[in-house]
Amino acid sequence: MATFQEFIQHNEDRDGVRFSWNVWPSSRLEATRMVVPVAALFTPLKERPELPPIKYEPVLCSRATCRAVLNPLCQVDYRAKLWACNFCYQRNQFPPTYAGISEMNQPAELLPQFSTIEYVVQRGPQMPLIFLYVVDTCMEDEDLQALKESLQMSLSLLPPTALVGLITFGRMIQAHELGCEGISKSYVFRGTKDLSAKQLQEMLGLTKPAAAQGGRGPQVPQPPPSNRFLQPVQKIDMNLTDLLGELQRDPWPVTQGKRPLRSLGVALSIAVGLLECTFPNTGARIMTFIGGPATQGPGMVVGTS
Repeated sequence: MATFQEFIQHNEDRDGVRFSWNVWPSSRLEATRMVVPVAALFTPLKERPELPPIKYEPVLCSRATCRAVLNPLCQVDYRAKLWACNFCYQRNQFPPTYAGISEMNQPAELLPQFSTIEYVVQRGPQMPLIFLYVVDTCMEDEDLQALKESLQMSLSLLPPTALVGLITFGRMIQAHELGCEGISKSYVFRGTKDLSAKQLQEMLGLTKPAAAQGGRGPQVPQPPPSNRFLQPVQKIDMNLTDLLGELQRDPWPVTQGKRPLRSLGVALSIAVGLLECTFPNTGARIMTFIGGPATQGPGMVVGTS
């Protein structure tokens, strides 16, 4: 008979998941006394041929403050078609698709060998990947040239449908419009003033994304949204390549022996605000390329001396 340690080791090898604790705190007091919090390390893209992905929606606890997922540790009443959450003990009704559930006909979520499940949810069109480049222009000419060449090369490695944007900063911050044909257009912001997402939305003239309309009719798939500042790579590849090639070192003079004025904090704030205004509650990647610490404005690390 396997020991508890061997049982845990087997589960870790099978699922690719390791927890900081192998038991759940039995009381609120016990949870407050934990020196190391409950956490999990997982192996991305782990191959699990014996545990195929499940191609339907997970069943969630109905309590708004819980929302745990149905799992083998939940107590199930097959006659009443109810299950009790093992985290908050809330009793939940199974959805209509589980009408045929029984002790002899269990879904994968209740089978012990499916202790970790990958769900493939079908929720309409997927959003494209979003990359927002935030580029420091307070660099030596040689370093800036090497960076521009690397960024131009990176565009060819992105999926054609990925959305990409560009923000450059030095003493001032520039948010570049990428939808303009034959002309470079950007909005300039001071590097000493932080802006909220709402202020940025008003300054850039961005409209709020349309809210999902209610109704019981079928939802017509909508194309992925884009805007002036985030465009598909396949659409603005040449324009963005030319724009990156034309980037120049920050024009503001720097006194000998001093550091340049680098507004990194405000640049990142504008990047986050831009994503909040255009793609709220959507995953995105802000890629920051810097040549030194922030020397002015919010997030300043050191002065210019």
